[in-house]
Amino acid sequence: MSQEIEITGLNKSFGQGAAAFHALRAIDLTIATGEFFTLLGPSGCGKTTLLRIIAGFEEPSTGVLRINGKDVTGLGPDKRPINTVFQSYALFPHMSVAQNIGFGLKMLGKPKSEIKATVAEMLQLVRMEAMADRLPSEISGGQQQRVALARALAPRPRVLLLDEPLSALDLKLRKEMQSELKRLQTETGITFVFVTHDQEEALTMSDRIAVMSAGEILQLGPPQEIYNAPVNRFVADFIGDTNFLRLRLRVKAVAAGEAVLELPGGKQASARLPASISPPVGSLVTAVIRPEQAEPTPAGQGEMQAVVASATFFGTDTHLHLLLDDAQGFVLRRQNRPDQPSPAPGTKLGLTFAPGALRVLED
Repeated sequence: MSQEIEITGLNKSFGQGAAAFHALRAIDLTIATGEFFTLLGPSGCGKTTLLRIIAGFEEPSTGVLRINGKDVTGLGPDKRPINTVFQSYALFPHMSVAQNIGFGLKMLGKPKSEIKATVAEMLQLVRMEAMADRLPSEISGGQQQRVALARALAPRPRVLLLDEPLSALDLKLRKEMQSELKRLQTETGITFVFVTHDQEEALTMSDRIAVMSAGEILQLGPPQEIYNAPVNRFVADFIGDTNFLRLRLRVKAVAAGEAVLELPGGKQASARLPASISPPVGSLVTAVIRPEQAEPTPAGQGEMQAVVASATFFGTDTHLHLLLDDAQGFVLRRQNRPDQPSPAPGTKLGLTFAPGALRVLED
C-alpha cells in the first residue's frame, strides 16, 4: 500500500530558550493512501498542532512532511492537495446548501457544468438531494455537518483533515455521524486524518490510531491492538475502562511473553509480559484487565473473590463495583438481561477470566 503522508523528525516549539513550549517532539509517522487515520489524545497533547502542520497552517520547527512523495514542508495550504473540516462548519449563511458545496469549485475556476455535476454528486453522497435549495439556518446541526463534508470533498482532495468535527453534536447524532463519516471515507477512498479526544470515535471509525500525550506518539496501531495490548498505563487508562491491580510477580518467562502473578486471595494466574520490561521476581507490578474480560462466578469459585460495593445501571449493561480480598477495587461489566437483577451490596462472588486477559504494564 502506498504512503499518502510521510512525516520525518518533526518537532514544533513555541517561544525561545528555556521558556519554549515543545508542542511536538520527534514525530515520525506514515499514513497510507485511503486510510482512516486518527490522532487521539487529551487536550494539549499536540494532535491539533500536528493536524495544522499537515494542513499548512503551521510550520514545523524541524522535520520534513511529504504528501504523495512530494516534499510540501514549506508550501502554504493552497499549494497542498488537502481540505480541512473544522469544529465550526463555517457555512455561508446567505448561500443555499448547493451553493455552499460548489463555492470551492467556483473559486478554483471550474466550469459551471462541472460544478453542477459535482454538486449533484456530493449531494447524493451525503444524502441531501432534497435540501439543495435550503439555507444553513433551515437545516439541523447534523445536516450542516454533512454540507461541510460535501464542500470539503467536492474538489476531490487527496487528504481530508477533520479537527474534532463531531464535538458540537449531541450523543445520538454524534453516533450517527460516526457511521456516516466511515461510509463517506470508504466510498470516496480519500485519506482521512481525524483528530479527536473521544476514544469511542477513534475505536469505531479508524483503521489505525496514534495515541498522543505531551507532544509524543505513545502507541500506534489498529483499534483492536491499542485496546487489547496497551503499551503503558497512560494508553490503558485513556482507551476504555480498565482495572489496575498491584500484584506480585512470582514466575517470569514461563513462556515467551508470559509471567505468573499472585492474585488477591493467594491464587496464581498467567499474564502477558511485554518484552520491553523485565521486573524482578517477587516485585510488585501493575497489571490490567478490562471490565468486560472478567466473568462472575459463585462465591468460592474462580481466580479471585470479591464483595459487591455497588452497582451502576447503564441500560445495555451494569457495572458492578467490587472490593477484592486485599481491598483493591475492581469494576466488572455485565451484559443486562430482563430476568437478571443486579446483586445487592455485600453480595459475595468469584471472578474468573480468560487466559491472556491479564496484562503487565510499564509503571
